Amino acid sequence: MIKTEKGLLEIKGDLHETLADYKVITVELRKMLEETIGKERAEEEMQEAMQLSRMSKDEIDKYLEKKMEMKIERKVEQIVEGIRKIMADRK
Repeated sequence: MIKTEKGLLEIKGDLHETLADYKVITVELRKMLEETIGKERAEEEMQEAMQLSRMSKDEIDKYLEKKMEMKIERKVEQIVEGIRKIMADRK
């Protein structure tokens, strides 16, 4: 049995039962992701989840911090470009 609640994880049962539960969760998660964000994006999300599962907490923190910085940089670039367009339209 695999149970999660509010970020806490509980795993009970033997190896085969746990692996079977994990497979069911993974298959259903992939289906849900494909339905909501599309097959290609779902694959990217599943790959990232697998990548993160192999990292230490410190590595995850650094990875997520870098990812957030990249998103912020892209947003800032979009804002600056929007301001440039507005200024150009005023001339």
